[in-house]
Amino acid sequence: MFLSAPSFAVVGASDDETKFGTIVFKAMLENGMDVTPINPFVTASQGIPCLPSLADIPDPARTSISVVTPPTATLEILRQAHALGVFAVWLQPGAEDTAVLDFIANATAAGSATSFIHAAPPRPGAVRRQTTGTSGGCLVNDPDFPDVISTLRR
Repeated sequence: MFLSAPSFAVVGASDDETKFGTIVFKAMLENGMDVTPINPFVTASQGIPCLPSLADIPDPARTSISVVTPPTATLEILRQAHALGVFAVWLQPGAEDTAVLDFIANATAAGSATSFIHAAPPRPGAVRRQTTGTSGGCLVNDPDFPDVISTLRR
């Protein structure tokens, strides 16, 4: 599902090579994906200009986004993604908290066009792992916690 989109974005990619958002962004680039960094606080990641927000994505309905942000920022990102009709959102481990999971459950129950993937324990209406197309990813040697990098390495 997530990987079937024609374009991708990484919210949280930055100019810091040690940050997980940049590592995810770089892995997607290395896999030949059409991916855009989103970060209102830096101008570029891996030499590619950052968009300041999801609202700047040219075609949200055909874009999957990977979210690598603290939970306090994730909730607003999910609200934007839902409002824009983003194709799919994959929360990387640590990007969720109770408010984020409640939002996902409510959006899914309301028939959201956006698909959500995350590593938190299953909750009603939320998808624990990608279940169509390529199987869900995982942290290295831990199949219970999906992440984009592990999926791309399969």
